[in-house]
Amino acid sequence: MRILFTTFPWHSHHFPMVPLESAALAAGHEVRVASTPGLMPVVTASGLPGVPVGQDVDLASLSNDRSRASWHVQRRWPEDWPVHPELLDDTQFALIENLGRMQALMASAMLDDLLDLARCWQPELVVHDAVTLAGPVVAAALGVPNVSHLWGTPGLQRIEMHRLGDEPLPEYAELYERVGAPVRTEPTAWVDPSAPGIRYPVGPTCRQMRYVPYNGPGLLPDWLLRKHSGSRVCVTWGATDMALRGGGSVIDRVRRCVEAAAEVADEVVVAVTEQTAQALGGAPLPARARVAVGLPLHLLVPSCDLVVHHGGAGTSMTAAGAGVRQLLITTRPEPTVNGTRLAASGAARHLMADEVFADPDAVRVLRAEMDRLLSDPAYGAAARRLADGMRTQPTPAELVADLTNLAR
Repeated sequence: MRILFTTFPWHSHHFPMVPLESAALAAGHEVRVASTPGLMPVVTASGLPGVPVGQDVDLASLSNDRSRASWHVQRRWPEDWPVHPELLDDTQFALIENLGRMQALMASAMLDDLLDLARCWQPELVVHDAVTLAGPVVAAALGVPNVSHLWGTPGLQRIEMHRLGDEPLPEYAELYERVGAPVRTEPTAWVDPSAPGIRYPVGPTCRQMRYVPYNGPGLLPDWLLRKHSGSRVCVTWGATDMALRGGGSVIDRVRRCVEAAAEVADEVVVAVTEQTAQALGGAPLPARARVAVGLPLHLLVPSCDLVVHHGGAGTSMTAAGAGVRQLLITTRPEPTVNGTRLAASGAARHLMADEVFADPDAVRVLRAEMDRLLSDPAYGAAARRLADGMRTQPTPAELVADLTNLAR
């Protein structure tokens, strides 16, 4: 079977799809992974056949546009808003719909080339990242099933719909008009790799899948091969905040987290990108801290006792799958959902960045949170239960057979 995968041109959207893409390839299916040219090095580094479509768009400018910049600095939204959108106010709905319009703009930049590829190659199934709106449009134009692939955050992503409901945004509907196809307001199926201990109830079209971490290629350092004594804490902040927001405040937050971790742990591993490592180099870190640049988290996290991070789905689910305790410090609504749900499971603690870092004694607050997580065995037990639940889910290899039967 020919399966066309397509993703939003950002590594954190492609990485969660790699296990399913690789499983489809290993099962003997023909696979193509399409996105804008800038993502192709990431796709090919994951060992998959990439096809560049459309043109690159300045994501930083789009993300920081006046109508969307506040998404990165939100205070707490109503609890469980993904399944209770009626709790959101008009300002919050407007922000989500602005994000939906941004995704429609990204889809527009990809659509013509993606449709040309599909008409030439004739895939029998289209699997797309949940916010890659060109995917369902192309599937509709070809009359084949489309599967929307989530990335680990609980809750179905419906930002292309007015007020998260059943009515498509005009910009989304216009994409279908452009190719002469009927609007699809629901995918044929969803793939949800979030953890059973934190996910929201979903309908019959949602396929559960075990989260298999893929955090990019990398080499295993020799120090990680040796046994270590004492406690190890990982501090990481992903790449999105640095890339899309400039990074000054991010660096300050990472530094304070590292300072706090060095007071409660025997070793602190600061797992960051090259860009973040260079920004951190302006002043010395505590003696117990080791900077690891480009080290895939799935290689590091199983050796840790605690992961301190920004709440991204990749980091959250990688730590959850390894049965490791977490401290999440979030700013955006989506990572905040990760934080509140993981905290409710008993496997984590969650703080809002605007609350903790506004405190002049933030290091003391962070130290107390980390000490609590490390010293109370209940958090470790809950983290292991969460990991055990994740291992009961169907593997990507098992899901491939289900999805191909769906297409047939």
